[in-house]
Amino acid sequence: MAIEIKIASSSDQWLDKEWQEWDKMLAQNPSAYLDSRSIKASLDLDQRFLQAVKWMDESGEIIGIAQVEDTHAISQTQGKFLKADKPFFKLAQTYLYRGDGIFQFDIRVLGTVLSSGDHAYRFAPSISESVKFKLIHQALDIPRINGSKPPNSKMVKDHYSEKGWPEKIAGKSSWHRKWIDLEFDPVMEVDLKPEWKKFEDYSSSLRKKSRTKVRRILRGSEELTLKDLSLQEVEENADKLHSLYKQVYDRAGFTLGQLHKYDLVSLKQHWGDDFPVIAYFLEDELVGFQCAILTENTTEAFFVGFLLEENKLHFMYQRMLLEFIKQGINKGSSKIAMGRTALDIKSSLGACPKRLVCHMSVNNRLIHFLTRAVAITSSPKIPPLKRAWDDDRVSIFASGN
Repeated sequence: MAIEIKIASSSDQWLDKEWQEWDKMLAQNPSAYLDSRSIKASLDLDQRFLQAVKWMDESGEIIGIAQVEDTHAISQTQGKFLKADKPFFKLAQTYLYRGDGIFQFDIRVLGTVLSSGDHAYRFAPSISESVKFKLIHQALDIPRINGSKPPNSKMVKDHYSEKGWPEKIAGKSSWHRKWIDLEFDPVMEVDLKPEWKKFEDYSSSLRKKSRTKVRRILRGSEELTLKDLSLQEVEENADKLHSLYKQVYDRAGFTLGQLHKYDLVSLKQHWGDDFPVIAYFLEDELVGFQCAILTENTTEAFFVGFLLEENKLHFMYQRMLLEFIKQGINKGSSKIAMGRTALDIKSSLGACPKRLVCHMSVNNRLIHFLTRAVAITSSPKIPPLKRAWDDDRVSIFASGN
């Protein structure tokens, strides 16, 4: 079968009809970040180096779609997120973080750099695994937007792993012998029951200790005023919103790209009411915000930002987590995807960990060898998680409280 690849680096390269055909590929396996609205929102920004890729058969039918983005990865907290007892792990880390103590590199990502989950590609059921593998590598090897060669490091992210928690999945790749499998912190998700029609249906289903925590969060955040911003208000407050985001982002130990000021504006333009940007005011001061992409399949908690001191005083971040849950229930979503941070807090509100695996290739033999060694000899540092449900959904990580 002859297959043609087509690439877009701006949203206006393809007609509306072509984007509608793109979205049809998501019917059986939806993705908020592969949705044409998210792709076009990124393509419209000069600060983002994302390309939309589609493959078509002889009849002109789309048989596959993907997103690739070139970005910069920075890790500046050696040993904070991984645990290992073997001496070689420490030696490998010492080399990778030599000099200024920062390990950083350019990388091409097949998937979304700003979130977690299975948002890299979709293919028609008729496409074999071997053909998928070939086409994925074709996407990874396309030139950068400026025509230059792609970065030497490449990553495919993220695939859900069904393996049990004690079983190791990082190290030698299940993807290809020349690749490395990596595991970071799990993504935390709240599965929503269809019978939950309002927030109280969710909260009343929690164990007593978690119900008490929900009430404490709501009481502690009573002084905050929440406002759903219009597109004009997002545009007017873009600088302040980005500044609040940076308060949180700058504390991260590992970053794979970053949110740009106009990402919020562009997403609001394309998603409208299904991209609520909620501002948090203390008296008349904007002290925080949260935003999410709402679909019937998933509510994707996108980004938050807040003044650190006000967050401590007013339970702001925890209130934001509850608001994400409210939004998902009101939208009729099947689950809330809450990301990989603050595992303990999220588990106390009913989120459960889901393992994700990334596949990475490094075109430098020494760095490839050391990265694989770190992956083989280490595992994510996961704190004891709370048991929010009577059915003990977090099992191996539950701390018993």
